[in-house]
Amino acid sequence: MKPRVLVGLSGGIDSTVSALLLKEAGFDVYGAIVEIWSENSAGGQSGDEREKPWFERACCHLPMVKFLCEEYLHIPYVRIDQKQNFQKKIVDVFREGYHNGVTPNPCTDCNAEIKIKTLIDWAEQQKISYVATGHYARNHYSVRNRLWGIAQALDRKKDQSYFLSRVPEHVLRKVLFPLGHWTKDKVREFARSKKIPVEEMVENMEACFLSAKNVTSFLKREEEAHSSGNWNVTDINGEKIGEIPTGIGLTKGQRKGIGVANSERIYVKKVDVQNKVVIMGSKKDILNRNFRIRDPLGPLFQKKITGNLFVKFRSVMEAVPCIEKGDLRFELSNENDGVTPGQIAVFYDDEQMVLGSGILEPEEEMS
Repeated sequence: MKPRVLVGLSGGIDSTVSALLLKEAGFDVYGAIVEIWSENSAGGQSGDEREKPWFERACCHLPMVKFLCEEYLHIPYVRIDQKQNFQKKIVDVFREGYHNGVTPNPCTDCNAEIKIKTLIDWAEQQKISYVATGHYARNHYSVRNRLWGIAQALDRKKDQSYFLSRVPEHVLRKVLFPLGHWTKDKVREFARSKKIPVEEMVENMEACFLSAKNVTSFLKREEEAHSSGNWNVTDINGEKIGEIPTGIGLTKGQRKGIGVANSERIYVKKVDVQNKVVIMGSKKDILNRNFRIRDPLGPLFQKKITGNLFVKFRSVMEAVPCIEKGDLRFELSNENDGVTPGQIAVFYDDEQMVLGSGILEPEEEMS
């Protein structure tokens, strides 16, 4: 009997090629699309995207999934409703984070709490052994530390191990990542060789409910409804620089789009929601060498790990060396501007394997 696998499909090239590779490898493949938006949800989209119902957007294109499953993959597929959970666990938490002055990371939460969890739950109900996605990450076993998990993909520019870091180890044992050893160019070439309509397929590189990463636009309507007066913008000494309509949606390290002019380059250092103040500073003012996390997850916090330790604060940055200081505190080898409260710190070993992750604490809670 063929091993069975449930593949999460978005209508994009990566998940489609993943399903095709598994089918060619001898798996009995089933497709699934996780429904996360109601038909009339505009979310944070703008322009043409706002006019589209969820099932025609870049993040989850239902007509394309249907077309691909029926015409190219020749596999059955299922629609799994997670609209209420997505609103409660992702969108509401995202909004709440910014209103608390931190920068949330909805993609890591969505993978762990919605997408992969949903696929695993449905697969177990149907007695399907594995699930798979089109993420760029490698299934990996560390002989040195006797750990099973994920590592960075061969294509470092497309690597998505950062966004999978909040998925528990016992869940990852059941998840396959067929594209872990593939480059994006190779994926496109393979798809074209199979006559898959690559040029017509979408690729989503940002939070699915945002357009062009316009966080402020997403939060604007609610903020305007509750706002009473402008926010002050000050330097680190408390000297007023100017005023802006709202600081909600701004993030530490941001330089553009603040709404104030200054003779020197200045960056957001802190968003003080309670006092409605945005504190700005120089590049040096936003650097940190020490950081602390909360909500730790992963073997790094459960057993003794040997080897060097590295950390990433953003998916696109190179992992940098750090050392564990105890009490969920860490020290970097050099100062870094990526220590942003609310974001995820993802820890790797020198084999690029994910060892754990945690949520970055505000600076005042690091001391």
